[in-house]
Amino acid sequence: MDSVKTILVVGVFVFLAVTVWGQKTVHNSLPDMPIDEHTQLVTYKEVVQQKGSQDELYERALKWVNKRYSNPVAVIQKKDAVEGVIICVSNISIKTLSGDGKTFTGAGMVSYTLTIETKEERYRYIITDLYKKESSRFPIEKWFDTTKPEWSSVRYDHLHQIDEAVKKLIDNLKEGMQPEKIIIDEW
Repeated sequence: MDSVKTILVVGVFVFLAVTVWGQKTVHNSLPDMPIDEHTQLVTYKEVVQQKGSQDELYERALKWVNKRYSNPVAVIQKKDAVEGVIICVSNISIKTLSGDGKTFTGAGMVSYTLTIETKEERYRYIITDLYKKESSRFPIEKWFDTTKPEWSSVRYDHLHQIDEAVKKLIDNLKEGMQPEKIIIDEW
């Protein structure tokens, strides 16, 4: 019985250590975020080859948007089936590690614009116009300048959170743009 208690106690301590360690993700460098050479804005974009007509890909994109966002009517800024374009504006929540080093507190929302364009056998996504939602637009590109007096090292963490959230969004979009698998019931 004592060995079972020992195993349980050790297990709980290991779980707590891993949980606390996992929460203390503190970055000390900027993430490798893509910067558009013309706009100088953080911009994630890619043309993805995908089987399907423009209409089919547009319908998949619209279905993905409706599934991805809890309030797609508020998120969708433009949808045009003829042009094959959907433009969405949504937010990413960012957090800051609190003073105790164990918990996170909300640090606000970062807005982004997602454009999905469809053509025959391909689609393109563009994610850009990322800014901190405050009383005025505060582009995240300002967080790259470590010489500013208002700069804080917490910006590293915020930028990494944004980068990770956008990459997850892209992976989710690519998955949603796959054609539905047809199940044939051969009995």
